[in-house]
Amino acid sequence: MSDDKYQLLIISGSAEAEEMKLRLAESDFNAVNIVNYLDALPVIRTALPDLILLTKQPGQSSLSLINKIHRQFPLVPIVMVATNIAEEAMSEHLEAGASDYVYYVGAERELLAYVVLQNLESRSNATAAAASEESIAMFRQLERDQQSGFRVQQAMLPESPTSIRGITFNHQLYPSLIMSGDFIDYFELFDGRVAFYIADVSGHGASSAFITVLLKSLSRRLLDEFRRFLSTAEILVWINAELMQWKLEQHVTMFFGIIDQENSSLEYSNAAHFPGTILCFEQGANFLEIGGQPLGLYAEPLYKVHHVDLPEDYSIVMFSDGVFEILPQETLEAKEEHLLSVVKCQQLEGDPSGLVDGLVDDLGVLSASAIPDDIAVFTVASTGRRG
Repeated sequence: MSDDKYQLLIISGSAEAEEMKLRLAESDFNAVNIVNYLDALPVIRTALPDLILLTKQPGQSSLSLINKIHRQFPLVPIVMVATNIAEEAMSEHLEAGASDYVYYVGAERELLAYVVLQNLESRSNATAAAASEESIAMFRQLERDQQSGFRVQQAMLPESPTSIRGITFNHQLYPSLIMSGDFIDYFELFDGRVAFYIADVSGHGASSAFITVLLKSLSRRLLDEFRRFLSTAEILVWINAELMQWKLEQHVTMFFGIIDQENSSLEYSNAAHFPGTILCFEQGANFLEIGGQPLGLYAEPLYKVHHVDLPEDYSIVMFSDGVFEILPQETLEAKEEHLLSVVKCQQLEGDPSGLVDGLVDDLGVLSASAIPDDIAVFTVASTGRRG
């Protein structure tokens, strides 16, 4: 026990009150005040004690006072102290709200400090249990909210796998928590070309996931306003300007591509998305150009436009940087080499819709003991590629 750890209050008009205070001091309860019945409630309101000791006082109702204290301060234990062995049974006081009682008569006076300590410990345990229950309830509510957000986020994602104009799109997202800061979208443009992107919002969890809702909104607007953009770089500049208006704490990396099937070409721009996008073809696989600036950080960023001729059979493979967290290699260069080798091994195995599942298996995403950061795997493949 600590000398001033607990604040005790004795409510009494009897001569035994001072003796009780001295006896408690012998057990290191030094912060003890004494008040009469009339002053009790004002004193309690001014400085809430950790425990109250109450004796009877002539002309006053101990039952009524206990009831008032318990209703107003239900967490404060009240110990009824009987200074006369002939006093009536204490059960009525327990029913009124007292937590315990003790007889302060003869040798039983030695029990006073023990009973006080027992009630203080019971109060601490009850408070901890209540706090624990409250924390559990809050966590469960938060988890329900996150699950609802997860369902909304899943509804925003395009159907997977799906085919548009001879191109098969497939993706899998693995959040580190419940909701993901990674996002993917693809859609056909008014001129028959097909646009797609992978985005990675900084951080993870709900705060990052909320930004993906904004990205989905921008996708819809882009469909309506696409005619005014001349390149993928201009699209990234526009998305950046929209994000800057929100003054977000997070930034976004993005790889944005447009495929022209009739001309067998890919146009793309990169807003600092890493790891690099991998283009696979019959002879092998290579990383496409990386670089650019993240979205939502700079007022006037610059993005390059790249053009690539596509073979008849190809696949484009994209990851979010969370995949690096589960790879065993020590250096970033080694992780990139491993990623490229896994993609090369998978590129001609099976049909396009199964490419994502093969990559997930080979990279050990599902067998990882933990996923420290969100992981996204996204493939875009020509439907006519040979199995």
